[in-house]
Amino acid sequence: MRYLILIVLTGIIFPCLIADAQEIDNTAAVKRGVTGAAFLKIGSSPRAMALGGAYCSLADDAAAIYWNPAGLTQVKGYEIAMMQNNWLPGIETGFLSYVHSPGGSASGKGKASYACSVNKMGVDKMLETRINANGEYEATGNTFGAQGTMLIASYATSQSKGISIGSNLKLIQEKIADKKSFSVAIDSGILYQMGFLRLGMAVQNLGTGLKFAEKRAKLPIGYRFGASVTGTINGKRSIGTIETATWVKEASFVSFGIESYWNKWLALRIGYRDEKDADDKLYLHKKSILKGFSCGFGLSPSPNYSLDYALVPQGDFGFTHIASLQMRFIPTPVQEEVPTAIEKVEEIPEKKKEEKLEKPAVPAAEKPMVREAVAKKPEPVAPKAAPKEDKKLLEPKYMAVVLSDNITLWSGPGVTYQAVATLNKGTKLRVIDDSKRWYYHIQLEDGTMGWVSYVFVGKE
Repeated sequence: MRYLILIVLTGIIFPCLIADAQEIDNTAAVKRGVTGAAFLKIGSSPRAMALGGAYCSLADDAAAIYWNPAGLTQVKGYEIAMMQNNWLPGIETGFLSYVHSPGGSASGKGKASYACSVNKMGVDKMLETRINANGEYEATGNTFGAQGTMLIASYATSQSKGISIGSNLKLIQEKIADKKSFSVAIDSGILYQMGFLRLGMAVQNLGTGLKFAEKRAKLPIGYRFGASVTGTINGKRSIGTIETATWVKEASFVSFGIESYWNKWLALRIGYRDEKDADDKLYLHKKSILKGFSCGFGLSPSPNYSLDYALVPQGDFGFTHIASLQMRFIPTPVQEEVPTAIEKVEEIPEKKKEEKLEKPAVPAAEKPMVREAVAKKPEPVAPKAAPKEDKKLLEPKYMAVVLSDNITLWSGPGVTYQAVATLNKGTKLRVIDDSKRWYYHIQLEDGTMGWVSYVFVGKE
């Protein structure tokens, strides 16, 4: 019932947001360029851009700093990410991020994540010109450049089951020629997960504007709302995502994306972003059949490393190439040594042993006259080891493996039950019952029983 309610609400909310986005787009042609620090609108992460920018609900890596800081709770361990974006001719962007996300409880409740990031945009130097007495432009022989820099500190926590919240503190600097301007801003986001469904919402760049000369330019304030669903396509784990976003006083767009895992180390992605200005006057590639489309792939030869790439058409400006490298370090949990069953058996005190082995006193009158009765000394009995409680392994219908990290094993068929354990990618499962609609009844190799969502399970 909870799944049905969320799906219905999503179906109601999205058409309203899309209609609002279209209404804003009808007047967007006269509103472009009314804010400063335009580099804040350039998306980070090739994975996100390959999905058309529909990443607010899916953010589960270091790029969550940009798209939705609440998603940082999905990172396991420590992660370092580097990105290079050859955006438009003469303009490049990049970032370097670090995420510190130690584990919480098995259900993820109580987990806190911290992150920091440095984002930078650079523009090639241009020739300086001035207006002469005749009102004409003339070159001065000098050159100037422009760049934007942003430092981000992030915090995210998941205090309730399935719900995470996060925020960013941003320090922004923009430089044009020898002029500089500074600003401070914050982001905030929320992420809700329930089985195969994720909902995300974020607000970006709430803060002071940038002031050059006498005028102050406002920061580009953005709102995002997205949903993603995990399932299978032709037996392969796949994710579908949709998102609507608005840059206040400028433009809005709706994005769609699909990610499909062909095997354990290769993921293919395709996306589309619908962003129309009035009469398409400001669209860079209004005549291109590739308008709005994007694609890319991800390589994960090891759980500790991944490489992502995205290709985004830009019309007459060619193609944008985005690449990133991520390195993950997952700490191994320290297990306490459990004493063996033999060690738990209490030894019989020496005094008690002597009492038990003592020969009972016999009255003199009862002693035989012919010969002395020789009492046989009882042999000490060795302590018995406590029997091991081995969990019996049931006969499975078939063997399967977990397809992703941080998958919760529940005590019953649903998220309302108690969390038993957290499963990682590659964990072997013994499927006992797959007749339920959304969950499989499985058994681990150590005998632990539980229920796991079928979308995260694949046959061996």
